Amino acid sequence: MRKRERGISLVGTMIMAALVIGGIVLAMRCVPVYNEYFAIQKAFKTIASSGEADSPEAVRKMFELRSAVDDITSIKKTDLIISKENNRYEISADWQRTVPLGGHVSLLFQFSASSSVKAETSN
Repeated sequence: MRKRERGISLVGTMIMAALVIGGIVLAMRCVPVYNEYFAIQKAFKTIASSGEADSPEAVRKMFELRSAVDDITSIKKTDLIISKENNRYEISADWQRTVPLGGHVSLLFQFSASSSVKAETSN
């Protein structure tokens, strides 16, 4: 009676290694994009909690300073949509980011972020 060998074969090991390496490469391409998205959200929250955001120009200047610190390159201060509703500034931004994977294959990320900034009332 012959014993059957159990375990993973060389071909199976190579397939598993290719899948793991592909997953690692995909994660290495996606993580920086999401880190920047979270940095933008954090910048919006920081601006919203600041008492200095009393005009659209001040909001844009504060965002420009935050983007220099947090290395935000996907959006600029001119891309911000700032509107005033009920004595509050609403900051929003929509953007896309394309990440090349190799050859003619790319990933497209679409983001949208917004935050409210309290406006000071002038009497």
